[in-house]
Amino acid sequence: MPSPDRSAPPDGAQTLFDAVAWADAVVRCAPSVAGTDADTTTTLTAQPLRDRPGALLSGSCDLDTRPILCAALGVVTRIPGPVVHLDLSEVAFLDTGAVAALLQAATTVTGQGRRLLLHHPPYSLRKIVAMFPDECAALEVAA
Repeated sequence: MPSPDRSAPPDGAQTLFDAVAWADAVVRCAPSVAGTDADTTTTLTAQPLRDRPGALLSGSCDLDTRPILCAALGVVTRIPGPVVHLDLSEVAFLDTGAVAALLQAATTVTGQGRRLLLHHPPYSLRKIVAMFPDECAALEVAA
């Protein structure tokens, strides 16, 4: 099978970020648990957005997928541009550790004079922000 052309950005993506980083950053975590079916397996994927600089997360963000989330957020924070977008429309659940990772990513981007804009936060994120508004003040959600 031929290797993908890593010199060109993903089809339709903005050329503001390096396609090589995304080629290595499309990540998937599917830990297998003995005695369970595939439907109950915790999965998290991160893929580049096609229409703006940022990423689309899909799945569940919890203890099992935290390393994948942190790796994906590490790539997201390195995407150049004044605003980096994180689409959470396909995220079923974020635990408090995942919210802390989002806060760290937002703080990193803000420290660079940029913004991390969250789109379509799941109920679990909205609930944590409502319970801890001061601690989550750094998170910016698109209207």
